[in-house]
Amino acid sequence: MNALFENDFQGTLGELITQAYLLAHGVQAAAPVKDSGNDLIAVRGHSFCAVQVRTSRDGSINKPNPKRLYHILAVVHLPFDRDFPLVDKARVFLFRMQDVADLARTVDDYPDALISDDLVLKLWPNTTLEPSAAGALSSASRFIPRAGGGSAFGR
Repeated sequence: MNALFENDFQGTLGELITQAYLLAHGVQAAAPVKDSGNDLIAVRGHSFCAVQVRTSRDGSINKPNPKRLYHILAVVHLPFDRDFPLVDKARVFLFRMQDVADLARTVDDYPDALISDDLVLKLWPNTTLEPSAAGALSSASRFIPRAGGGSAFGR
């Protein structure tokens, strides 16, 4: 079998980690069939977002080319022990495209961007309206209920 290049290995892990964290917070994400520059298409209710994923060992923020089109930048801090990825210590930070130009330094400078249910609600607003018991339209529940509640990652 052909070996993966180090950047491909690290980047692929970052995309898979992002998918898992998004799912744990109620967002379905998948890689597009044809890679047109968007790493993931992420869906919650009627809200669709193109996600660009960047992965770093030290938490540095590697911004995409400003001409690239996407909605959300996911920066994955994936520490390594020598050549072994410490997947259980990975953290995912989410930024709106319009905020990326002003980002500096590392993800540790942006604690509010660490993935959370509240951040997901801001980035993927619930646009679905469902009839209530009284017949009026109301917003659907935030997330699909999880056994035991909370995030699958305990955040």
